[in-house]
Amino acid sequence: MPVIETFSVGPNEFILLPKRSTWAPCPETLNDDLNRLCQRFDPSWLLTENLITNTASGRGLVYFFSVSGENCVLRHYYRGGLVAKVSTDKFIFRDVTQTRPYQELSLLAKLHDAGLNVPKPLAAKLQHTRFSYTADIITGTIPRAQELHSNILQQALEPSVWHQIGATLRKMHDLQACHYDINVKNVLLQQPNSTLQQELLGEKTPSVETSDQPSVKSGDETQIKVYLLDFDGCKIRSGDAWKSANLARFKRSLEKQRAKFSPYYYDEDCWKSVVQGYQS
Repeated sequence: MPVIETFSVGPNEFILLPKRSTWAPCPETLNDDLNRLCQRFDPSWLLTENLITNTASGRGLVYFFSVSGENCVLRHYYRGGLVAKVSTDKFIFRDVTQTRPYQELSLLAKLHDAGLNVPKPLAAKLQHTRFSYTADIITGTIPRAQELHSNILQQALEPSVWHQIGATLRKMHDLQACHYDINVKNVLLQQPNSTLQQELLGEKTPSVETSDQPSVKSGDETQIKVYLLDFDGCKIRSGDAWKSANLARFKRSLEKQRAKFSPYYYDEDCWKSVVQGYQS
C-alpha cells in the first residue's frame, strides 16, 4: 500500500506528502494549503520571511528553517560523479513513483513509522518534462547531533555507544532496508535531553542544529541516540544474503577514515562492540 500522497500543483508539478502528515492540505482549503507548501521549497521566500536558521554546503546549499512547529531542512537533488558534468540536477523521468524524492520519502516514512531513528519525512516537490525532472525534499532536523566521524576525530567513545550503533544497523536490516551508502558520515550521535537541562541551569552548551554541533561528552554516552541519514537511492530488499556485505561496507568506511586521520578513535575493539550490538 502506498505511503505517499501526490498532489498536483501545476503543469507537471507535484507535492509529495507522507500519509497522515500534519502538513496534509484540507479539502476545503486545498489550493491555498498547497500554495503555502510550495513556498516552503523556495529559499528566497524562506529568506524573505526570516525563517532560515542556518545553511550548510555539500552537494549544493542546504537550508535549515522553522515553520509550523517543525524544524526542517530543505535539500535539492543533485547528480554526482561524471554524469553531473552533463546535467547537475536533471534526472530521467518515467513515472512519479520511480523518482528519487518519491522513493526516499516513502522509505523514510516506513522506517520512521517503524521506530528507526531517521529524519522525519515531511514533504517533497518535483517538476518534470516529458523526459526529465528536478526535485527537492524537506525532512526534519536532528537537534543536538553530530556525525560519528566528527566525534571520533575528537575523542574515544564508550563501548556502549559502539554497541548501540551496531544495534541500530541491525534494526535497519531487520526492516529489510539496505543503505547502499552506509558510512561513518551517515551515522549521527544525538546528545541527550539532559544537555538542554544543563543549559537551563546555566551551563553553557551550544545548540546549533547542523554539523557545527558539540561533540559527545563523556558521561553522557549511555543516553546517546543513534540516527541514520541519507537514504537517497536506498531500497527495501528481500532476504538476508546482502546484509553482511552492507555491514562490511560500514566497517570499510571506518577503516578508510582511520587511514586518513590521526588521531582517529576507532580500533578493532570498537568494531567488536558494533558486532556485539548487531548480534544482540
